[in-house]
Amino acid sequence: MVAIDSAQDMPATRAAETSHTGQIVLLGFLAASLLVAASLVLNTANGSDSGWHVAAEMVSRFSLLLFAAAMSVEPLARLIPLQVMQAAGRERGSLTLAFAAAAAVALFCVAAPSQLNGESMSAPAIAYCFMTAIILVVMLFSAHPTTIRLLGAPAWRALHRIATAYFWIAFTITGLEHLIGPHRPDVWYGFSLLLLVGTLLLRFTDSFVAHWRYRDMAEKVA
Repeated sequence: MVAIDSAQDMPATRAAETSHTGQIVLLGFLAASLLVAASLVLNTANGSDSGWHVAAEMVSRFSLLLFAAAMSVEPLARLIPLQVMQAAGRERGSLTLAFAAAAAVALFCVAAPSQLNGESMSAPAIAYCFMTAIILVVMLFSAHPTTIRLLGAPAWRALHRIATAYFWIAFTITGLEHLIGPHRPDVWYGFSLLLLVGTLLLRFTDSFVAHWRYRDMAEKVA
């Protein structure tokens, strides 16, 4: 799990918010809302009643992009020490909040047919919504620097691991399911798996380079 939850990513080492946090979160929420509106309008125009399903899928895809960005910006900032990358790296918390906002919109789209149209939700869908909502709360709670001071590093790391691993596994299973199962061919799911694997490899590389630099520095001091 070291590649997913590096100690270098602990919130105590970075500001909870930047001057761009509100803008990034608002843009993420607006983009997700526009995807919902476009999906509903297009499906209504085509006489389809699957608008909410399509909206949930499109917003979920968008949230995956935000998730990958949130997991990648700090490793990239350390591996590529350019000013623009350093600025992007400081927005990890902002991107995490934007991801949470988009994921919440996707959950709303999953539950909307049941709540608005009286359609019955399957047991797996109910379990998914319930579990994902809990994990989103955990992710938001563990993203704030005060959490590590209240709970301590071990408890914070456990919360962070649970939240990050949950979404990582959920996105991976969804991609594999659509590639292996009896679904229409969709290039997106192959791309999403490559993106997740690439992000994981990037974090492995960051951890390896950090370890190598620390060992080299220790040898010089000795």
